[in-house]
Amino acid sequence: QARPLMFEYSDRYIADLIDGIYSGKYTTLDLPSSLYFAIAQYLKKGLYKGFGGDVKDFSGKDLDLIKELRDNIYMFSAAKTYNEVRDMSELLTDGDSVRPFNEFKAEAMKIYGQYNEDWLKAEYNTAIASGTMAKQWSIIESTKDVLPNLRYSTTEVACPICTELDGTVAPVDDDFWNTFYPPNHYNCMCIVLQEDSDVAVTEDKPDTSDEMDDVFKMNVGKEKVVFSDEHPYFTTAPQDLGENNFGLPIPDTDE
Repeated sequence: QARPLMFEYSDRYIADLIDGIYSGKYTTLDLPSSLYFAIAQYLKKGLYKGFGGDVKDFSGKDLDLIKELRDNIYMFSAAKTYNEVRDMSELLTDGDSVRPFNEFKAEAMKIYGQYNEDWLKAEYNTAIASGTMAKQWSIIESTKDVLPNLRYSTTEVACPICTELDGTVAPVDDDFWNTFYPPNHYNCMCIVLQEDSDVAVTEDKPDTSDEMDDVFKMNVGKEKVVFSDEHPYFTTAPQDLGENNFGLPIPDTDE
């Protein structure tokens, strides 16, 4: 029986995962690779949807870009797996006592749902938006001689971050786009429009950086990452483990 999660795992697999953490089969030093690959596969679908194809569909600079974004998805998925296993492992004890299995399982399922339902959906949407905007940045760079300005454009009337930025016009090479190039928050659907030299640039540009998470204060096309190293999955994990991708492999191909 499949559960309605962002990627479909059987109840049996989820039970085996939780059993494995309880028994010590899976630890922060011996992560479940199947969970890692499932998360990466799901997020890659979002990336490729936004970018307009996968690694086999591109060549030259676009191929180099999609590869870097793809590798970042794997690194993010490894860090996410680490954090999830760590959070579940912290439930193994209650004070000085080992939790009974049924009590542990009930609490671990809440963690599982949080990571693989609530947060993963927002991360998937970010992968789509980042893929779209990274690909657009390569077009922007190649046509900036003809279209040297960008206009921030949003339909998110309810979002205070994007509403303030909406309509801002700045040259492609302006530092403004190092911080405010979309996406600028989870589930952000903002874009930039290319403008010619006749359009008036915004003199007093808005600054909503105080309202933004650090992970979004970047330009995905320049940084060539979907999730920056400011993301809590990276910052709360031991650096030495992260440098080794938490012991998990990054495949050379998608096959």
